[in-house]
Amino acid sequence: MYDKMLSITKETFKLTQRQRTNPVFISSFIRENYHFKIWSSSRFPYKKYHWKTKSVPETSKPKKISRQKVPLKVTKEEKSKDVQILKSSEVSKHKIVKRFQKKELTQSTPDIKEPEIELSDIVELPKSTQLQVGDFVDVRRNGRGYIGIITKLSNDPTSTTYKNEILLPNNHLLLTRSDDIVFKITGYAYNLEFNNSKLVLGSPIPENYGKLASDLNKSAQILLHSKTLAFRQLHSQFADELENRKISIKSAARHVFQNGNPTEAQLLSTHMFLFKENIYFMADPMQIETYILRSKRSVNAIIKTLEWIRLRDQRVSDFQEKVTKIIQYIRSIDKKISEPPSFTKEETLPEFTSDDQMFINLVKTFVFTPKNSQSGLEAHLSAILKPLKLYERDFDRECAIQFLKEIGIWAPWENLAVYEETTKLSGHGISKEADKDQEEIINLATNLLDSQPFDTSKNVTSTPASSILIKTEEFLGENDFYPHDICEDIRHDFGDLPVYTIDDPTAHELDDGISIERVNNSSGTESVWVHIHVADPSTYIHPGHKLAKVAHSRVQTVYFPERNYSMLPSYLSKKMFSLGVDGKTRGNYVITFSLRIGDDASLLEYKIRPSIIRNIKILYYDDVDKFLSWDSFSKFKKEIDFVYKQIHYHPHKISLPNNEYKPLSLSGQQDLKDLQKIANIHLKNRGQKGSFNLSLTQGNAALSPFPLYKTQPDTQYPIIFTGLPTIQVNLDKFNYSPARMMVAEFMIMAGRVASIFCSERKIPIIFRTQPKNDEVLSILSNIDEDIKVVPITTMLKIRSLVQPTKTTVEPGPHFSMGITEGYSKVTSPLRRYSDLVVHWQIKASLLNGRLPFSKDELVNNIPYITYFEKEIRRSQTKSNKFWILNLIDRLKANGNLPEITGTIIEEFDKGDRTALIREFGIQGKVIKSTGQIGDIINLKVIDIIPNKSNIILEPVNN
Repeated sequence: MYDKMLSITKETFKLTQRQRTNPVFISSFIRENYHFKIWSSSRFPYKKYHWKTKSVPETSKPKKISRQKVPLKVTKEEKSKDVQILKSSEVSKHKIVKRFQKKELTQSTPDIKEPEIELSDIVELPKSTQLQVGDFVDVRRNGRGYIGIITKLSNDPTSTTYKNEILLPNNHLLLTRSDDIVFKITGYAYNLEFNNSKLVLGSPIPENYGKLASDLNKSAQILLHSKTLAFRQLHSQFADELENRKISIKSAARHVFQNGNPTEAQLLSTHMFLFKENIYFMADPMQIETYILRSKRSVNAIIKTLEWIRLRDQRVSDFQEKVTKIIQYIRSIDKKISEPPSFTKEETLPEFTSDDQMFINLVKTFVFTPKNSQSGLEAHLSAILKPLKLYERDFDRECAIQFLKEIGIWAPWENLAVYEETTKLSGHGISKEADKDQEEIINLATNLLDSQPFDTSKNVTSTPASSILIKTEEFLGENDFYPHDICEDIRHDFGDLPVYTIDDPTAHELDDGISIERVNNSSGTESVWVHIHVADPSTYIHPGHKLAKVAHSRVQTVYFPERNYSMLPSYLSKKMFSLGVDGKTRGNYVITFSLRIGDDASLLEYKIRPSIIRNIKILYYDDVDKFLSWDSFSKFKKEIDFVYKQIHYHPHKISLPNNEYKPLSLSGQQDLKDLQKIANIHLKNRGQKGSFNLSLTQGNAALSPFPLYKTQPDTQYPIIFTGLPTIQVNLDKFNYSPARMMVAEFMIMAGRVASIFCSERKIPIIFRTQPKNDEVLSILSNIDEDIKVVPITTMLKIRSLVQPTKTTVEPGPHFSMGITEGYSKVTSPLRRYSDLVVHWQIKASLLNGRLPFSKDELVNNIPYITYFEKEIRRSQTKSNKFWILNLIDRLKANGNLPEITGTIIEEFDKGDRTALIREFGIQGKVIKSTGQIGDIINLKVIDIIPNKSNIILEPVNN
């Protein structure tokens, strides 16, 4: 029975989203890098392959906050710096890497046309589990541990620090980020009697309640020692031989204590054991109730290698001699940094044996151990590398990364985010299952492309559509595609009506288009319909298909600057699903969301239909901007001029693809002008109901070549990398482009129509909701523009007021989007699984068939989907910033870094600020600053560490 209690989720995190984070309305830049920690300054110069140390100003740390006048015990170093509280360190999302696999993807990053409005990015919610006042927590930071009770949350409107306040056992307060909390017990302070009384839920935590944490800790320590043997059997009983798995603390405690409902002390003791036994377990950086069990093969390899190091085995000296020769050679060769990247094998260098691979994998394990876990490997690895005297610094994670690059395992430009287990990207050896899925879906995609298109005649005898839509193998197997168009009898043919797809020239997947149709009513008046046509992969793929199952596991396409990881096979999307493919000959299958709106943006009529479009006009944003109205942007001319002139690159500028743009006819231009008027009516109405934008822009990195070569998996010899990929950074133009805002508005309208359609018919789908906030509405009422742009000075206040977006099966208003009837994402089924689900549900209803997904099924899927949506969004932001920081580092090293300015967006301790670097669209830590929020100051770069997403800045003395 306890096997059933143990919920081990095998990591199939092969996922892949994030549509590139769009700064659209509420962009994720706000928590993109919420804080920084200054590390010893080191950087990798592009002409010299060795580490150089330089002095870096220490960050001033906040002072201790105490409810008593007895000072909190701190280290001498902290006392000397007049510390307020220990600075939060950034949590690494990396984990162990086992194998790699080389595959190439060919999809370029599209411009995301539907705003990703996630206000959970404003409210600090980096972990999957919400924190509450009264929670017992274990905080790990800078190698130290703290236990205590939460007395105030970071998003509390009365908070001035935007950090959680933790009451320690000595009754002092600790300020910390949610990322530093590795364990919690919900509502602990309210669940227990203390001094013969019990707190009323929601009441303030008394200053003597820190003793509760101390008492619980002592009880847990006793249990830990009493159950040592049972704890030590956990890994051998539940770990997989080859794959990492996950185990919840509660499930592990049930098994160890043979208790279906473990006590708080039992849960804490279980956490203590799992955290300490770092060779066997890793704390999950995104789920504080969960640990990762390393595979048995990985653990055995680690133990074996550590034994060699301890015994000073001959294998150690052999490895040292080999890597010394490799590093000296790689440092001596010409890196040809002005040329494109390339890699070769040097025959004169020694190859890596299986024993060498053990040492290399140990270094990788150290690199990918989350920072809120203890790897326990530093001393052992230092014993290998320090005697070589190749690095003028103590061994740490950055040194380990550089070591792997200098022995030819990783490229000098390696983006470590591709190895994160939480996203399980295929082709890097993170998961055998993910790599196997990729091979299978490529074969299936090839089979579909090789098959004949559907017969458009209606004389087809087949199984009823209402039956084969259901996700069952009774009629169709998981490798079978629909044999004919199940919506043939209800599919509307739009004939020669122009359909305008508007995107960037680099986009290869055109997944939506818009039309305007003027219809004369019987009364002689004209009605204007807007049609939003969305590519429809569900025409071919049923809900139980293998491609659908892989799409579910991946959740979304992942867009990195160096390559994309498609939810569905990218070339299948481009050659069959993308709008414009064979449009003239056979048409494109789409689902069309049609609507008429009144002058007040009210929805007068709407329709949803499977349809065929044939007359597709492929247009580009910048070209459409030339003939649309800019009246709504007249007050932003200064900002527009600044955004459009920002382009930074090294070593060369990236040229756009040779896509042929055909000038649009005057009638077509008039269509788009009329569509813009309709979009502006809708946009203005949403602004009156709570929708708003942020004036800060985001930098977007692009690379050439694209896709960038993948590092060889488990190479048996060192790879010699020369050249560098070109990096180019532009600022996102969304807020300053009529075409981009118009298209985004119609995508929002489609989501609104889908939500109303499904709500009226009781069709369960995934809705996005957010409660109304009258105080925010009051702030927005002071902004006169149709496009509500929130000033920086009020941004932090809004952040504390707005509640997170909720993913649910119940329709409801979405405040920050200004939508009252309900909203669902439906316009990106090629790259987002939840949109594909909505398409299947709507089709089943239109065909009067049984729905493929019940309400309970969707409810059970929501935690999985929302977890990976956030994780992919985080990973994409991190990767984008990694490449931007690399570009800044290159320009600085070459003396070509332009003058940079920063807008202060957060104040922390005296002299510490967070600023948005205006020219590159990323956040950085500013030290020694006295500026106020909203100030624009001149800056100079002090230190850059791309792998940690860190850039340290200092004001320029004018």
